Amino acid sequence: MKNEREYEKLQRIGVEAPRAYYVPFAEGDKPKTVYGIVDRRSSSRFLSLDGTWLVKQHDELSSVEIGEDLSEKIPVPSCVQMHGFDQIQYLNCRYPFPVNFPYVPRENPCWHYRRTFRLAKEKGEKYYLNFEGVDSAFYLYVNGAFVGYSQISHATSEFDVTARLFDGDNTLDVVVLKWCASSYLECQDKFRFSGIFRSVYLLKRPSKHVTDYKIATRLVGGDGILTFQNESKVEITLRFGGERATVAPGDSAEFFVKNLRPWSAETPYLYTLKLFARGEMIVEKVGFREVSIKDKIFKINGNAVKLKGVNRHESNPKTGATVTLGDMARDLKLMKTLSVNAVRTSHYPDCPEFYALCDRYGIYVMDEADVEMHGALTRHGKYEPELWTDFADDMAFSPGIYDRHRTLVERDKNFTSVIIWSLGNESSFGKAFLKGAKYIRRRDTTRPVHYESTNRRSRYYYTKLVDMISMMYPSPETIQKKVLEDPKETRPFVLCEYTHAMGNSCGDVGDYWDLINKNDCMMGAFVWEWADHAVKTKKGFLYGGDFGEREHDGNFCCDGLLTADRKIKSAALEMQAVYSGKPKPEICAVKHPAITPKAKNVTISVDEKTGCLSSIKADGQEMLKTPMRWNILRYTDNDRRLRSRWNDTYHLPECRPIVRDFEKTADGYAARGYLAANCLEPAAFFTVRYGVCGNVLTVEVEYALSDYIEHFPRFGIEFGVDRKYDRFSFIGFGKTESYVDKHRSCTFGLFHGSAAENYDANYVRPQESGSHYATEYLALDGLFALTAEERFSFSVTPYTARQLYNAAHVFELPKNDCVNVCVDLAMRGVGSHSCGPQLPLKYEIPRKMKNTFRFYF
Repeated sequence: MKNEREYEKLQRIGVEAPRAYYVPFAEGDKPKTVYGIVDRRSSSRFLSLDGTWLVKQHDELSSVEIGEDLSEKIPVPSCVQMHGFDQIQYLNCRYPFPVNFPYVPRENPCWHYRRTFRLAKEKGEKYYLNFEGVDSAFYLYVNGAFVGYSQISHATSEFDVTARLFDGDNTLDVVVLKWCASSYLECQDKFRFSGIFRSVYLLKRPSKHVTDYKIATRLVGGDGILTFQNESKVEITLRFGGERATVAPGDSAEFFVKNLRPWSAETPYLYTLKLFARGEMIVEKVGFREVSIKDKIFKINGNAVKLKGVNRHESNPKTGATVTLGDMARDLKLMKTLSVNAVRTSHYPDCPEFYALCDRYGIYVMDEADVEMHGALTRHGKYEPELWTDFADDMAFSPGIYDRHRTLVERDKNFTSVIIWSLGNESSFGKAFLKGAKYIRRRDTTRPVHYESTNRRSRYYYTKLVDMISMMYPSPETIQKKVLEDPKETRPFVLCEYTHAMGNSCGDVGDYWDLINKNDCMMGAFVWEWADHAVKTKKGFLYGGDFGEREHDGNFCCDGLLTADRKIKSAALEMQAVYSGKPKPEICAVKHPAITPKAKNVTISVDEKTGCLSSIKADGQEMLKTPMRWNILRYTDNDRRLRSRWNDTYHLPECRPIVRDFEKTADGYAARGYLAANCLEPAAFFTVRYGVCGNVLTVEVEYALSDYIEHFPRFGIEFGVDRKYDRFSFIGFGKTESYVDKHRSCTFGLFHGSAAENYDANYVRPQESGSHYATEYLALDGLFALTAEERFSFSVTPYTARQLYNAAHVFELPKNDCVNVCVDLAMRGVGSHSCGPQLPLKYEIPRKMKNTFRFYF
């Protein structure tokens, strides 16, 4: 296919100037609603081109011929990799091709799409073809003639195709490239999908028509003022609340509303504004709200607001980056249920209808430009943040960054829910950003501007182009020292990412909000992230590396509060408890169930080599399915940075018990020893005493950790019992799993459960789950009851700690013939260290500890 290597430039050809999102109706149309917003499909001027298209994959652009035969089919919108083309790949912060801006490989997969449709072309009308999202770039041909070329994956590309359309059958040919120069600006942490992944449609317009306009609102006491600026070349008639105004090109009009019902996340009231011009009608739903910052305090409608936020990628486990209106509405409804009031569109503008839904449901939006150059800092083979500055200062990137800032603001400027503009994500800050940042500042004075990466360069740290200081993943102590105690800081502070929700996580969300609620200048925080990214297959969920790709970042994409198919995890409940202001749960007095042991006689055997129970018999019946063993292993995704230390430095998985002293006592046995691996000093020392009195078994355990071991996972015992004893009850923090740092969503009380229910199989990568913190009573129904002198943690699950430590996917876990019981003297907190700060010392396990347990059979 003939080309001028447009894909090596940061430009768009033949694309209309960016404008506010709207869909025109004919004056006689009766707009319908869907999910509470205007249904654009009910417009007679809107022709959807979504549906089945023909497609053909090529290894490189040069082999494409516009007139070639296409035989395969693909739905539009969709991602080609989800339909058997190319290769699915997940990368976090690396470019998936050799890094040499602006060049991409000659062997650059591309897809030739074709769609034929019938049009009753009307004289005097204009026709505009809209692509709401194509990754990464595309050439457009209409009836064999070249119309244009576009990039910016998450921006709308609109083409005037009037001159190229026929009355009757028309053919669109779209050639989509996997990579282009813009790919250097779109290195986001996500599956790298390609194709026409958002909707395509045709708009029929009068020859002279509304092009653009700007809506702003402000509050005056209990009243409101709506200002409409006509940025079109035609006269527009407005109807609002029984009033009517005609606005000439370039002019503005105001409407005054008495006894206003202002818009907020809690009360998202919308007024209706209708525009009429040349036979068209445009319906706008407008909320009155005002965003301000005063004395370092972020305010909505004059009131201080805390943003209780989440970061959200557009994702669906079956369709990839393609999401439906139903997907969007479901997410927003879940957010409201979970006490979320804000979303950051990480790290690109979302589908335009998403913002209309946010207007309708009441969600504040930090709207982010499609800018991320994360791969710049890994291009020398390791993570070097200083390499970012080369790209950020390179003026060759400036046109692309400017275009992304411009398209962001112009498309979304009239959405009430958008309260903050964000310049992008993790790209440093430098000369290449200045033109775009200044454009936003000049174009919209009603919203503040956010950008986290200014804090990565001291010369720009206090820039006036950004209205708030932002960080990701600092510890509360860092926030206190670097921000709250900074005498030069005059801006509010926001955590654009925090409490990385990977696996069993978010143990620190409460500690962050204790600090946020105490400081008026802290405007809130956005959890990373809303939902896991994973591909759903017949086997189960797959992540990076499961598709045969060479470069990948494993399960780092499974880092959501919710599963990929939107099941709620315990981290989401912990966040909800904190966001809703639930008081910290306290340990309280709970009446223990009566313990009435049926066994009359208990006998035990102890392995002299391990110091562990090898047999417990009650009235001659064996209670253990697997012998007791010492348990020091744990895996959560937040332990991933420690795993190499645990495995390769301390060799914890290879540690075996070595008994130094063993004796038979009057009522049982006693042993002293240590846990050690070859070549290393002992990791921990233990003393254990077993005593039997009638039907009660007493187990006294004491441990001491070696000084050279840091961040010890846990210390306890583990054993298996018959599967028929899978039901249990306990007094502790429940009903969901709980840990020393993660139990704000819980209450302290008596709870009942089963082994299968207790383990959360929604963790894509198996890990520690189902523990219950500060337990004082545990009973396995029909088997035993357990109390202790000190409170403890326990879990009853279908899997052993080692099985959870080693398995890569939940579908790899074996089906055991027993139920596994873990009783821990102590377990470290879960934190959020997969991408966040180290676990605070107060949540590490004690270096020494002792407890006495009593089993009643």
